[in-house]
Amino acid sequence: MRTTRSITTVTTLGAVAALAFSLAGCASGADDAGGASSETPRPTATDTAASPSASPSTTAPAPSPGPAVASIPTDCTDIVDAATYASTMGDTPLNDPEFFAEVRMGRIEPITPPAGADPYTIVESAAQLRCGWRDIRADITGLFVDVATVDEATAASYPAWLSDPTVDEERRVAGAVSDCTDRLGGTVCQYTRVEEQYGTDFTQTVLVRDDVVVTVRQSNFPTDDLLGAIVTRIWG
Repeated sequence: MRTTRSITTVTTLGAVAALAFSLAGCASGADDAGGASSETPRPTATDTAASPSASPSTTAPAPSPGPAVASIPTDCTDIVDAATYASTMGDTPLNDPEFFAEVRMGRIEPITPPAGADPYTIVESAAQLRCGWRDIRADITGLFVDVATVDEATAASYPAWLSDPTVDEERRVAGAVSDCTDRLGGTVCQYTRVEEQYGTDFTQTVLVRDDVVVTVRQSNFPTDDLLGAIVTRIWG
């Protein structure tokens, strides 16, 4: 993020104007009294403050804002603001153990990926928060959000991996080649496919910003700028 430092220096010299005003007042008084007045006007507080000997006033430089620091939530109900949660997730069951019986959900500890792992596996292993909203009675409808912190090399290479059509399709899901653009302070990669059996959309959206990776997967679960709300929650 680029910042601009602005330094404004303001110097006030009003002696000339104040002196002219004082002399004009004296001349007028002399004329009115027929030249009899010889009283010398005493300087006012304004005259003294505006004299050439006054020190110039200098405004201190504005502090330079630093880059936004990520604050990863520790609870899935805190992944977005309360209003967005109510309108998007509503009362959909969260991290239902009946559905996620074999998956670590909620706040979790990252694990060490195997040697030579691809960026996807590294990101999955680095997850710190894993959330799933899904009704066990639904066939495919669901919303899933993962947040991970990764090393610099993985953050730099992951968007290219997601958008590379030559990557092993078994690892990335057949045809899941993402389109990547720079926005929301990082790189957003997204792809959508149609579930043939139901004719509904499955969309995966990945944001890589600094060393944080946010992954949103939604199946037949439309949302309204959910990723933007997550960004506001994490980076402010």
